[in-house]
Amino acid sequence: MGLDQRANRLIVFLIFCLITVVCFAQEKPPFLKSDANKNKEYEFLYNEVVNSKVSQLEKINQRIRLASTYKKQKDVLVALEEKLSLTGETAALHYLIAGTNGIIALQTSQFFSIPYVKAMMENFNLSLKIDPEYVPSYEGYVEALCMVPSLLGGDLNLAKQLAAKLEQMSPVEGHFAQGFIAKTLRDETAAKVHYAKAFDLLIQINFCDVDLSNFFASKSMNFPYKIAEVSAHFEIASTIGVCAIDYFIENYTPLYNLPLEWAYFRKAQLHLKLEEDAKAKRWINKALEINPNFKQAKQFKKNHQRRL
Repeated sequence: MGLDQRANRLIVFLIFCLITVVCFAQEKPPFLKSDANKNKEYEFLYNEVVNSKVSQLEKINQRIRLASTYKKQKDVLVALEEKLSLTGETAALHYLIAGTNGIIALQTSQFFSIPYVKAMMENFNLSLKIDPEYVPSYEGYVEALCMVPSLLGGDLNLAKQLAAKLEQMSPVEGHFAQGFIAKTLRDETAAKVHYAKAFDLLIQINFCDVDLSNFFASKSMNFPYKIAEVSAHFEIASTIGVCAIDYFIENYTPLYNLPLEWAYFRKAQLHLKLEEDAKAKRWINKALEINPNFKQAKQFKKNHQRRL
């Protein structure tokens, strides 16, 4: 085996070790994958879109929505890149391209993941060059910089700089980003301090009483889930966690890449913390109805069987 090949094996090993460690430590849900049983249905609908008499831009947008719904991430990526060529560069488009590359990297066999990881990093960087105040790209880029090896663009110091800048622009997301960095470094104490500051800010604005659609308008699609996830993990402000996950569930569509059962699982955790056992039981059962093999949900129910 040549030196380059051995180096590639090492790089891939590092990527997957780091991603696995971070995801396991933070009990991250897996991204949804396409269902092979629906391939014919998808192909039929795809051909209908391709042959439809609409503008090229509308056709591309329809392909993006369709491929996102059926979790055909490579088709999503192709359509996004076509849209970029047609409409020109925007921070939002590069952000979407970065995120899609990231999902593909996680779902692709080891040797073929490297180009997607590189493309993810490049597009996060391009997004922030176009718009240095585009908050969703800060969120994604900070996490990527923490998880990806330096050989492929990972940079913990840059992650810290971006998190500090994000805190100045949008304090809640900034503290979440700094909390993520601390948790990646396995400093649970520092992570909790940053997350607690973020929740203090949410309490100050009466989070559960504000227009959440307006609050989340400029944030990443998964940010409501992140709030609930952190609230459950660190046992901080469970009521706010419930409000956030309720918003996520109410607005959930097939376009989302996080499994719905994980949202139900978080909701069950939060209700149990609030000593609302009947609600916790209802939502953990709903999670298991969707996915009877949901390991974390089964363990949660077993651990709290006297209450659930």
